[in-house]
Amino acid sequence: MYVADEDLLEIFGVTQIEEAQRRFIKLLPAGSNLRDFLSGALPPTRAKVPSYLRLLMFLCWMQTTETRGDGNRQFHEIFESHMGFRPWSMSGLNGLWEHFRDFLKSEHGVTLVLPDIHPVYTQIGRTLQLAFPTWRDKEALRKLKRLVAGSLLLDPLTVSNTVRTSRGALGETMQSFVYNFNEFDQARKRGFREFEETPFWRAWYAVVAEQAAVEQIEVVESDYGGYELFRVPPVGERVQIATPEEAVKLVPRPLAKLITSGRIDLESLGSGRFRAQAKTTSNIVLIQASQLARYDRSNIRSSAAVNSNWVVAVFRGNAGDETAPVPTGVREFGWHDGIRVGGGAYLGRSPLTPTISGPVPEAIEVAVAGKPVGLVRMGQDMALLPGVYAGIAIARNLRASHEVLMVARANEISEVRRLAFDLARDIPEDEFHYGNGPSSPVETEMWSGTRTPPCDELVTIGEGLYQRSARGLPLADAVEIVRRGLSLTDDHPSEWDILRSFADAGWLEPTFLRHFPARRLLQRSLTAKLVGAAGAVICGPTPLAVIDRLMVAARAAGGVIETWNGVSAWTLPRYVFRAPSDHVRREFLRRAELGEAPGYGKAVADVADHGDVHGFRVVGRLLADRGFFGTCFNEKMTEGLYRLERPGSFSLFHYRSVVPGKKDQNYVSPSVALLSHHLRLGGDMLEFTDGTLFARAARVTLPSSWARWASDVGVCNAGPSKRSGSWRYEYPVGAEVVEAVSKLLPVKCQKAASSGWREKFVMSASNRERKIYDSRMRRVLACAGMHGKS
Repeated sequence: MYVADEDLLEIFGVTQIEEAQRRFIKLLPAGSNLRDFLSGALPPTRAKVPSYLRLLMFLCWMQTTETRGDGNRQFHEIFESHMGFRPWSMSGLNGLWEHFRDFLKSEHGVTLVLPDIHPVYTQIGRTLQLAFPTWRDKEALRKLKRLVAGSLLLDPLTVSNTVRTSRGALGETMQSFVYNFNEFDQARKRGFREFEETPFWRAWYAVVAEQAAVEQIEVVESDYGGYELFRVPPVGERVQIATPEEAVKLVPRPLAKLITSGRIDLESLGSGRFRAQAKTTSNIVLIQASQLARYDRSNIRSSAAVNSNWVVAVFRGNAGDETAPVPTGVREFGWHDGIRVGGGAYLGRSPLTPTISGPVPEAIEVAVAGKPVGLVRMGQDMALLPGVYAGIAIARNLRASHEVLMVARANEISEVRRLAFDLARDIPEDEFHYGNGPSSPVETEMWSGTRTPPCDELVTIGEGLYQRSARGLPLADAVEIVRRGLSLTDDHPSEWDILRSFADAGWLEPTFLRHFPARRLLQRSLTAKLVGAAGAVICGPTPLAVIDRLMVAARAAGGVIETWNGVSAWTLPRYVFRAPSDHVRREFLRRAELGEAPGYGKAVADVADHGDVHGFRVVGRLLADRGFFGTCFNEKMTEGLYRLERPGSFSLFHYRSVVPGKKDQNYVSPSVALLSHHLRLGGDMLEFTDGTLFARAARVTLPSSWARWASDVGVCNAGPSKRSGSWRYEYPVGAEVVEAVSKLLPVKCQKAASSGWREKFVMSASNRERKIYDSRMRRVLACAGMHGKS
């Protein structure tokens, strides 16, 4: 009877074994019936089978649970520690087992082979022998470990041979031990490492791990830029843990000391995975939040919380004491890090500027364009004070000098150098939504809400992302650029929402590599969408250099570029070309070398993929209240959104939506899977209030293609906003866009703050360049037409 702690957690759907134990005890027969079952006063023929079956399961579990103390081995004492009383007699247990055996045979045709009655423990002998692994089994396995060479402890053939040739030493009278060993041996012979799933191998590995301490700790980047923590055995599946302390007894002693100290160096394994290491130092560490707070913030490049106590931090050098990281060696005098622009220049927008290092950092002096510049200590290095720098930057230290060229903006990327999106190589994050948009009867529906210019931090992040994404940018590197750009401000949206805003604004295309489990961002091409008789909306990335060129081309053609800001300071602006005639517009497109943006395909709410997921296994399940995938392994897919992986391959994660009464569906993109799963569950997914559309469920977002379509119609990009008191990702749209989206997804519409006739007056094209005062909103509304400027 293999009843493990993990089985109870799965049965009761909880994460704490203490809670599962409490619920299990509640399901046992009532006090008097429990005593009568144990003593035999209540015959099993008068009881329903499930009633006493729970009791038998409980008696087997209480011998094997990890919650039991090592010194507590007497059966009656173990029972008393759980139930609070010691029964005076257990003579009825043999009768319960025999009744259960007869019930299985008569009702289900199942043969239950019971062990012989123990000659000493007559009343509880069978119960003692059926549970696995009891403390007697673990003692036998510890004896077995002493007989196996350390290098062969996890070799199944060696373990099997040792058991077969050492039966006397291991105690052949334990029927559960013999039975479970035979099950393991048969699974070993069948191949494909089926033996790893047997109770015997799990018990054996637990004994080996507690003494050999061979497990590792890994930190893995999650679907949305966060981090998940795992302990990884040399064989078998990795196990998610909440804190490193949970693995302190299972890892090598040097690593256990680091866990106790509260700081663990991480080694990058690529693809967003990091492994804890004890031999060398690193600038990427897993550190307790209380310790990180003692460091000088200038030493920290970025940080992200794993949980309330632990943080993954990236230092500007190797982390050491609270004032400066301990160097593994003195860095050579010169400029380091930074974002290269062109052949030899660096982006001069702090905090993405390069840092300067030298033997005596405090003695370094820097001048940019001949003017002295203030410096701040950043770990081993010195960094420029916040600002925008352009010109020759000369660093002097002692008698040496080193100079670099800094520029205030990124270079424009030519189409020849840009790595284009290729369906043969990349899978779009939008999956089947890629290039599609809802159908709407209007071409433009200018958003009439309050628009805000972008903040300096967002402009700086945009310049860095644009320069680095020319040939494709790994997601982890993009998140790092965003975190560096946010390092000078405390109140800001999440890194993921900022990256999402660049994708929804048409700057970047999030993709998955087809033949490798990695995500990267590709830069989109610059195009124009023709609107009205002589207007054009600029589509694609619009950094400072691009806008400067477009403005010059617009003036030369006889038109003008208008700036239409977004819903918040963390939203990218849109740019519109306005001309007096179509001839001028064509001249502008020729001068600016802009092609016409492709049209949008017809959007659909969902595309069914009911394919078989043979070869995949469950590794995670959606936590709907948080929008994250909590890790679970080999769980039966009953209801929910599951994350699947194919072990031993480079296949991408698959996401399977399981909804009772509907066919299961598969997805590759977690964001599309999240959207479709909530759609399949029913209920309002989105809400429209005060001119903005936002999700009601955690982490749900519209496909980037839909967001671009809505931005083209309203000439206003989506992005994070704090108008509601907390950060929320919002889509600024009008009534026509909401109506089009509501045909595909359920939208809950709140009553608008202004009256209907005022909205119609403002949106009417015939009233362009006119204004009206709204007494309810207490502000002047400008009529939104292509001839007005926000």
